[in-house]
Amino acid sequence: MESGLSRDTQLDAQMRGKRILFIGVNDDRKDFILEMVVSLGFEVYAVGTRPQYQMVNKVQKYVEYDSSDKSKEAHHSEVIVKRVNAEIVDVDGCICLWDAEIPLAALVTARLGKPGISYAGALAAMSKTQTMEALTSSDLGNGRRNSNTVGVVKYASRCSTIESAADVKKCVEKIGLPAILKTEFGAAGMGVKLVHSLQEAVDHFNHIQVLHDEHKDRSYILGGTYKRSCVLMEYLEGSEHCVDLALFHGEVVCAFVCDKGPQIPPDVFKTVITMPSLMPKDKLKSVITAAIDCCKSLGFDHGVFDVEIMLTKSGPKMIAINPRVGGFCLRDFILQCYNVDLVHLACLIACDINPHVSVPEGGEKSAGVPSQLPFRHAEIVISESDVKPGPLCSMVGMYIYAWRHRKALKTTATPEILERLHDNGDLFFIRHEFQMREYDHEIPWRSRRSRSGKLGIR
Repeated sequence: MESGLSRDTQLDAQMRGKRILFIGVNDDRKDFILEMVVSLGFEVYAVGTRPQYQMVNKVQKYVEYDSSDKSKEAHHSEVIVKRVNAEIVDVDGCICLWDAEIPLAALVTARLGKPGISYAGALAAMSKTQTMEALTSSDLGNGRRNSNTVGVVKYASRCSTIESAADVKKCVEKIGLPAILKTEFGAAGMGVKLVHSLQEAVDHFNHIQVLHDEHKDRSYILGGTYKRSCVLMEYLEGSEHCVDLALFHGEVVCAFVCDKGPQIPPDVFKTVITMPSLMPKDKLKSVITAAIDCCKSLGFDHGVFDVEIMLTKSGPKMIAINPRVGGFCLRDFILQCYNVDLVHLACLIACDINPHVSVPEGGEKSAGVPSQLPFRHAEIVISESDVKPGPLCSMVGMYIYAWRHRKALKTTATPEILERLHDNGDLFFIRHEFQMREYDHEIPWRSRRSRSGKLGIR
């Protein structure tokens, strides 16, 4: 389904021919996004570590550059900008969808004079410890100050950094047990475990170090491109939600919420995801408000962001924040439920084009958002001629794991059967080939696309 944003002829004219630079195109996992952005009318350029021949006919111009040494990001950004200015001349906006490259992208964006997030904010979002510290600090970096420290401190949870096995005991004494031990700079929920004892915590920390050594080619997903440190966080009880929102120079363009099902302990494997959220309106507002406040506490006021929130008895608590489009099936779910493509939104905002997303008459207002700004969630539409009474459909996604669903995957739900059902439009299926170890930190198979009223298998 094509994003409803492109139906606006004025908007279409504004974006057509705009030059957008994708930063960190280091593998082919998201090449389909490059193709989609080209189909929208953008001129797409890219910077990455991949060899030049792999990018032939995929973008207008590709700058091959090795930026793997994260200790030299300032130097990398300077070299990249010089090459972009020399080989591409000018771009209208920059975008990054790859976690490990977001800080570098922030530097490049700033050097090119385009709107985006700060380097300090990008680094803070990468580090789970710094993310929590940002909710209690008034310093946003680049001379900017957080005037709402008191208001966002309530969203923070206690955490402590583990640099070595010798640090585990003092971190356990500080945070208490049970607790969540995870990689500090990791992504995709890799290396997350609920620990109940000091020995469990020590063993899991050591195990993560082994994984770094065993999977050096995939170490980025564990955060190894920055540091091998881990973080111990207090265990929060409640319901988990994802908020994907777009901000345009501080104004909320739109926000979408999904509910996540209970996790499988102790490795905190995900089970199901639903959209739209089934929360009561007051809870929904509190979660969205928390996401907006947390973004702004890190200085994120221009772009598309993904915020993980735990709704506890004492209110919303932030788990993590990603300064990019949400991963796994979130983009697909939002596209099917609301006919809005977050990648399209991200490209428009990167090029400093206001997407002009609107709501039908009677749309709600979000707490903490100026009264003249509509609360754009459950009744989101794209143009006045396309008013609909809420989401177009409901989506449910199920995570499938080889170790947990082995019998079904060999009999009634083989990958071939699931692919055939996907092709027939009965469900949506993505097979994710990569896993680090059977039973251990596996990335699930997941939904590939969404279709109105159908089940999304992940």
